[in-house]
Amino acid sequence: MTRLSASTFRLVLLVSCAHALVHTFELALPAVEQMIAAEFPGVGKVQTGELGLLWRLPFGLGAIVAGWLADRYGSKPLLIIYLLGCSATACLTWWAPTFGILAGVMFTMGCFASIYHPAGLALISRESTPENRGTALGWHGILGSLGIAGAPFCASLVFQSGDVSWRDYYLLLTIPAIFIAILLGVSVLRDRAR
Repeated sequence: MTRLSASTFRLVLLVSCAHALVHTFELALPAVEQMIAAEFPGVGKVQTGELGLLWRLPFGLGAIVAGWLADRYGSKPLLIIYLLGCSATACLTWWAPTFGILAGVMFTMGCFASIYHPAGLALISRESTPENRGTALGWHGILGSLGIAGAPFCASLVFQSGDVSWRDYYLLLTIPAIFIAILLGVSVLRDRAR
């Protein structure tokens, strides 16, 4: 087994952080759906369940298109689009004045989130070698699992203060997304300079 070089390891960790974040975006809705139901009149478990469907349906099916786009235009630009798209839709979630608009925003966020897995896994596969790909994918899996486990834990910490609304929670998610997008943008510029 060959060790990952320092630069490859940094890139794998960066992409793996984006992996953790996609699952945090995914699990933000279950963390706040009761608050959403309480805010909008006539919204109950059925409607918030449908909201979850509207998020996850494009998240799964959109991966087919996202994989084709990643092959055609490159993984790093697509990952930046995923991060900025999820950030923009999180801002729209904060603003959404009606449940109908929120439903459209959730569908759109699921579309942007669908980019992650094909683009992220393709980038890790390209940047690693057959000898160290298992290690790279292991790190990727670990951070993704931390995102899945950490999302409800982070939500509970945020909401314990009592001063943060579900809308504010979505705004908070934009901070790590924009930070990772900037770091990937620097990586793209570095690649072009070579």
